[in-house]
Amino acid sequence: MTTTLHLTGQVCLTDPTGTKLPATDITTALATVVKTRRQDSPVVTVSGHYEGLTIDPDTWTVDTSGQLTALTEPAPATTPHTLTYVAFTLTDPTGHASPVQTKTVSALAQAAANRSRTPVTVTCDLPGVHELHFSPEDHQSAPAEPMASTAEAFATRTRAEKHRIAPARTGWRGALNEVLGLRLAPSADERHERELTATVQRGLAGHRTAVVVNIKGGASKTTATYLISATLGRMRGGTVLAWDNNENAGNLADRAIQANHHRTAVDLLERIDDFHTPEHADKLTGYVRPQGDNRFHVLASQDHAGDREVINADAFRKMHAALKQFYGLAVVDTGNASNAPTWQAAVDVADELVIAITNKEDAARRAFVTIDALRKAGHTEKLANSIAVITQPAQSSNERLAKVRELLEEHVRAVVVVPFDPALDEGDEIEWDRLSKATRRAYLEATAALVEGLG
Repeated sequence: MTTTLHLTGQVCLTDPTGTKLPATDITTALATVVKTRRQDSPVVTVSGHYEGLTIDPDTWTVDTSGQLTALTEPAPATTPHTLTYVAFTLTDPTGHASPVQTKTVSALAQAAANRSRTPVTVTCDLPGVHELHFSPEDHQSAPAEPMASTAEAFATRTRAEKHRIAPARTGWRGALNEVLGLRLAPSADERHERELTATVQRGLAGHRTAVVVNIKGGASKTTATYLISATLGRMRGGTVLAWDNNENAGNLADRAIQANHHRTAVDLLERIDDFHTPEHADKLTGYVRPQGDNRFHVLASQDHAGDREVINADAFRKMHAALKQFYGLAVVDTGNASNAPTWQAAVDVADELVIAITNKEDAARRAFVTIDALRKAGHTEKLANSIAVITQPAQSSNERLAKVRELLEEHVRAVVVVPFDPALDEGDEIEWDRLSKATRRAYLEATAALVEGLG
């Protein structure tokens, strides 16, 4: 018996002029190539490096029915259409799909083979990607692990399945269930939302820190910090900290629910030695700002630019080491200078990065400057596990959005687009109940993608 896992991904198709064509799956991409062909047998080639996967062959001709024929001789003297693969997912035999990085597929499949004690094959429908085969490893010489509880495994699987197929609670199906006592099944959209929620609620082994970056001010870093923290707080509950680590005066506190004090990270630093052990946990609330039903805390930055000494790298690390005893998750907002020691310290301790962008020319340009700075500082691997959150302004360019998204997908693991929301446009206090359903859903998508990378 062999277990089959299926790997797939979205497709980006570029024509010979460098123009991106509309296609997200391979069938649509090949049909588009046929429709826009400039010769009898257009050429398609795969672009990009996919760590952990073998691409061979990487060049084909496409016939009029959209079928591929591998080129065994030099390609014709013509510029080919180009395929790029992004947003990979791995689907198990039950149909559950999870986002993955290609470099982790082998480890996941080998772990599945070891766990089930049966061979595992990873299939893929993307042209050129070879099947992967794994056999259970012999662990006789390894120390015996504690026997897993079959009762616990059964209970966990049963709870997950019951949650997935439980009667609809939203939409017209949920309304009829509520009013008439029916048990209509949830819609595909509600099932997907449940899967996202389950991902956000996934257990994490120890403290995790996410750091939100873009050296352009006004790029929605603070909004992303607040709403990712709020989604984590509402879905997971408690022990979430949103930390304004701006090298000058940040505005996270201005967007947050106000507290009965005005203390900031600078005030906390002065007393940080009191928090090296948990015994003074009750005093911590005098330095952070609880966010009500959002169930997370805000740690404000200094409130006057240049008025008090900026927290340096050593101070940030000292505070981070103390605060992670009290919070399971921290989401750190950053300033606009990649050469600031406190910015660099935050990136160093980050388990995952969030690139925050507004779909405007200057914000997008500076986002890629930020990415270049991260790569230059040796954070390429961390960047590959990061996510990007693109916020749409009131007037946005779909052409620029497509271009920015395509470029981002070459560097990060997942990209989420947040629609324009008038409730966030004024820059004042963020009120969850005023957000549109689409905005809350987009941040649920972003937070689930973030947690995937923190596991």
